Amino acid sequence: MMKYVTQNGEVLEGETYPDIIVGFRNGLEFPANQTTLEFMVSFANRHLKSNGSKISTLSYGAFLADLVTNKYLTKAE
Repeated sequence: MMKYVTQNGEVLEGETYPDIIVGFRNGLEFPANQTTLEFMVSFANRHLKSNGSKISTLSYGAFLADLVTNKYLTKAE
């Protein structure tokens, strides 16, 4: 079981990367009514526009790693 913590302290648990990404999406103030991949692309685009850095959408793992790098999530032990 993987476990991550959001900036707001919400704990996300899941067996797979998509489980964590869906939990992250659903925890947002206005969750998107999109597929997981559509959400990843739109989130990455918004992040690029607001922060000027890229979040990878090449794979679920790369997306999740970039969420951690950009401090949206912290990996919990």
